[in-house]
Amino acid sequence: MNNLRDISHRSPHWMQFILVSLCVGIFLNLSTVSLAEEVVILKSADINAYSEAISAYTSALPPSFHVTGEYDLQGDMAKGRILSQRIRASNANVVLAVGLKAALSAKLDILDIPVIFCLVLDPEKYGLPTANMVGLSLNVPFRQHLKSLHTLTPKASRIGVLFDPQKTNEMHSQLLHDAKTLGITIVSKEVHQEQDIASALNALKGHIDALWLLPDSTVLTENTLDFLLSTTLEAKIPVIGFSAGLVRSGAVVGAYFHYEDIGKQAAQLTQQLAGQTTSSLLGTIIPPERVHQSINQKSARYLSLSLTPDILRQFDEQF
Repeated sequence: MNNLRDISHRSPHWMQFILVSLCVGIFLNLSTVSLAEEVVILKSADINAYSEAISAYTSALPPSFHVTGEYDLQGDMAKGRILSQRIRASNANVVLAVGLKAALSAKLDILDIPVIFCLVLDPEKYGLPTANMVGLSLNVPFRQHLKSLHTLTPKASRIGVLFDPQKTNEMHSQLLHDAKTLGITIVSKEVHQEQDIASALNALKGHIDALWLLPDSTVLTENTLDFLLSTTLEAKIPVIGFSAGLVRSGAVVGAYFHYEDIGKQAAQLTQQLAGQTTSSLLGTIIPPERVHQSINQKSARYLSLSLTPDILRQFDEQF
């Protein structure tokens, strides 16, 4: 009985303690939420490449970052502008824009929030990035492509390139600059339509040690890819690809990134930019952090290239 009376006597104090503890816990939880960084994702369309990058991005964000919205333009710039205005009025600390139309929508209407854009080909052509944006480049540095080639053919110094100046002129200009610094000669042929490919490639064949494919929609079509790969193999000219698909199809080597890699890199940038209105990163374009080197062993053997274990170990993907 004495114990019961003692507990009864103390219970008001215990109740006060419990209430205070609950209030403190609720306050701490609210503080954690209020301190969380809010991230919004804007994508140009619902396609696999974008989805892969976004999935890797959200998985790589630390718990203190919360994706509060993911918006799909569905390829409609007018819708993009409406969504961008909505994002600008939100509490977003960082915006991830995936694809060209998403990046352009953000450029026009999101002016005071850090924006990271990715999976945009030739961004400078569209006035990207602006002062509050940082871009992840789709261009693997020429040095990386050259490393893949020189692993197999160290003396290759004349690289052939087919390009449409309406599509990849900026990339071609950068290639000329990079090659010059490395002592490599670029032998170029302009093409303006699919029908120009055969004559342009025939004009290059006797003057190059390898052919480098650019992501040029005039050069690479359903009708031209087989021709390019078969003609170069017959002429004993190795082809440098820019994707795993091209290397699987017959390009001898390739240097490229995976979409998941871009998503993870964007997550790292998000942590660096959150809450910042000024940063040395803003207004810049950053090259891919991770580059994969691949080889098509069948094509390499057809070209009588040496494939020792030491050489193969230098390629992290082999087909």
